[in-house]
Amino acid sequence: MNTDLNWNRAATCAAPFPGVEQAMVEGLHALPADRGSDGRSTAERIFGIRAQAASLFGFSHPQRVVFTPGATYGLNLAVRCGIPDGAHVLTTASEHNSMLRPLAQAKERGITFTILPFCPNGRLDLEALQMELAKGNAQWLALGVASNTMGVVHPYVEACSMARAAGVKVILDMAQGGGSLPLDLEELDVAYAAVAGHKSLYGPRGIGLLFVGPEERPLPFLSGGTGTEVTLLDMPEDLPGRLEAGTSNYPGIFGLGAALDYLAAHPQDLDPIREKLAKLEAWCKQQEGLQVLPLEPCSWENRLAILAVRPTNFSPAMMVQFLAQSGVIARAGSMCTSAVLPAFEAPEGLVRLSPPNDATDADFERVRCAIEESLMAFT
Repeated sequence: MNTDLNWNRAATCAAPFPGVEQAMVEGLHALPADRGSDGRSTAERIFGIRAQAASLFGFSHPQRVVFTPGATYGLNLAVRCGIPDGAHVLTTASEHNSMLRPLAQAKERGITFTILPFCPNGRLDLEALQMELAKGNAQWLALGVASNTMGVVHPYVEACSMARAAGVKVILDMAQGGGSLPLDLEELDVAYAAVAGHKSLYGPRGIGLLFVGPEERPLPFLSGGTGTEVTLLDMPEDLPGRLEAGTSNYPGIFGLGAALDYLAAHPQDLDPIREKLAKLEAWCKQQEGLQVLPLEPCSWENRLAILAVRPTNFSPAMMVQFLAQSGVIARAGSMCTSAVLPAFEAPEGLVRLSPPNDATDADFERVRCAIEESLMAFT
């Protein structure tokens, strides 16, 4: 009997790298890093994980690598505690709600934002960005490296360069692409960058990283114990303690450290899976009653391992249910994006296929047959 194929890996890797589980167990038994000399080895290990993360993302300030419960937390922290009251922010229509919702709530502090469109190929419209920057009223750009809906990689290098030239600071969402794309934060010169541990880093859930630029002085997001400057009622001034109140998630941190170590020794190569997805995409475009997104071609060099399709004669949810009966796990809906679907007039959402990097030709054939059968069943 065939086992299920999990093609919802854009949500979570679902298969952490070797060594992650054992490292998490070690974290369960680790001595507190801030409790006397016995915790010294724990403190050294944790700093080593910060340093490994900094090295992976081209960031030369390991003490400014902050552990968070995930990318959503990190982006909330950057928006709520990094952007000053009254600022104007540029963002994009393809952003995840973990970026857009904090910006919307920040209106209470007088923060306003403009949503920039994406091109028919799904990538950020750089001309629209340049026009907004030229107005001179924006102080921040909030940008995702890639769309979690369509897998399209934005021209983030160009966008960051344009923002920098205009004196605009950048918050970079690396949840999609962080770990699978070569991201150099020193070159990009961003103010904040957040990444999740459970996606392309192949670590555990519930842990993430926030990179805080050397010029940033964010307010504390939470207040509480840190193990340093304990006689003061104010939170410490220095990072990372200023943003890491409370008990540290040692299992998550240790597990993430193991994932980072493995990733450093085994860099990801997306070309093989992109080649397979390109063939599946070409087949999907030939099928009546099936729309492929983005609407215009986008080179697979600028895409992650994600293929988005939309049945036009029945709902995406029905297709996903049919695929599940065939042993193929996919995802239907909006993918937690509030501005993407209106651009395609797709109120019922779409179907996102995001296979593991080691998916075989046989796996792809099985998925293709399941899609074909679903179109025949409901048309």
